[in-house]
Amino acid sequence: MIDVNDFQPVLRMGITIDEEAYIARKLSSMIDIKKERILDIAPGNCLIPIYLSLELNKEISGVDDWKYFKKDEAERLIRKYGARVNLFYGLPQIPFKDNSFSLVYSVMYFYNLKREIMKVLVYEIRRVLEGQGTVLIVDPIMTRGKIRKEMEEGKFKLVEYTEANALSFSKWEKIS
Repeated sequence: MIDVNDFQPVLRMGITIDEEAYIARKLSSMIDIKKERILDIAPGNCLIPIYLSLELNKEISGVDDWKYFKKDEAERLIRKYGARVNLFYGLPQIPFKDNSFSLVYSVMYFYNLKREIMKVLVYEIRRVLEGQGTVLIVDPIMTRGKIRKEMEEGKFKLVEYTEANALSFSKWEKIS
């Protein structure tokens, strides 16, 4: 399995490596394994997509601006663990075609965004998400209202919500 000592915290995320490992395990239980195409928004050090790729036996794409973690270091970790994770540059625009993914998730990213950037990102997620695809967002509890407002305005419906360790775990469906 993954040795968390291989990973460095990502300043933007504001959480420890142990917290990232906890979030990865919790997300694993929230993801419908029938979802074929998965996108991670701002994977940073890639601990979470590596864990999910190995645990769920899925290929995961990750898009980031790579300002807070070097992309080549993330790719080294992906190779070390033999995970099926492909990394791309982007954000807030997402460099994929419409309807490319059945699941999009983001961990500790939305809370950092200004409202106008969050609107662009929500639009982009809606664009790349197929049919009634799913979005999972993990962010601090204190930002849940801000995120909820933007997701609802972006035509997403909250279908599941839990709180743990001062974090909110929200699951959204795209409304047709």
